Amino acid sequence: MKSIKTIITTTLFLGLCYNVVAQASIKSELFITLKQSDSLLFNNGFNTCDIKPFETLIADDFEFYHDQSGVTSSKEVFIIGIKDGLCNAKNTIKSRRELVNGSLSVYPLYSKGVLYGAIQKGEHQFYESQEGQPEQKASLAKFTHLWIKTENNWQLKRVLSYDHTIKKEPKTENAKVSQDLLESYTGHYNAKTSGLVVISKTEKGLHIKAGKMDADIFPKTETLFTHQQAPLTFEFISDSQGHIEKFIVRENNSIVEEAIKQ
Repeated sequence: MKSIKTIITTTLFLGLCYNVVAQASIKSELFITLKQSDSLLFNNGFNTCDIKPFETLIADDFEFYHDQSGVTSSKEVFIIGIKDGLCNAKNTIKSRRELVNGSLSVYPLYSKGVLYGAIQKGEHQFYESQEGQPEQKASLAKFTHLWIKTENNWQLKRVLSYDHTIKKEPKTENAKVSQDLLESYTGHYNAKTSGLVVISKTEKGLHIKAGKMDADIFPKTETLFTHQQAPLTFEFISDSQGHIEKFIVRENNSIVEEAIKQ
């Protein structure tokens, strides 16, 4: 049987361990510093396409794990993806990220009593807007960030982005598109990643079949269609003669595919 002294010592030790790994106070220097870093990443980087903060805040061996778009395995690939997708000048849909108030938490990481990193968790709401239209809610998601303390800075080393949910648009909000215009979108398209894409007409919109995707999409505007079970949009583009030449696929407002009409 353990002595009372042993029990007390063990209890004090476990209590000490608990205090070491406990959540950081919102008034602590650690919490405030990483909240500021989060703001630089999103309020500056994501929302305004100021890429400069990414260069210093993201670690060279950065990895990003997304529950819908897969794995990004390096800092370079991530930054290129932001430039070519979200911040592409041709992207007609603008996106904005907002941290859900009160959702942020920070957990310090220690090695032999020395602070070397921290886990930052929270929720964020994404919004999208198109010229001439009011901003609307897009997906709501959770995130977990691993920050590592360097000699002069904190750097983001790992990102988990998950539990994406999207507000379902009421059926009454579907735009009215003429049958002739819908017919002009139908046909065969060729996409770099998906290969052959077949667009056909339905009673209320279009149907897309591409690889494993087999779904109806509905008009948000005359040229923009949405997937009601995933954060995907499909924008049809015309040439100078008014003929449909391609459509662009966006996921959470970032371009992920382009399909050329055959």
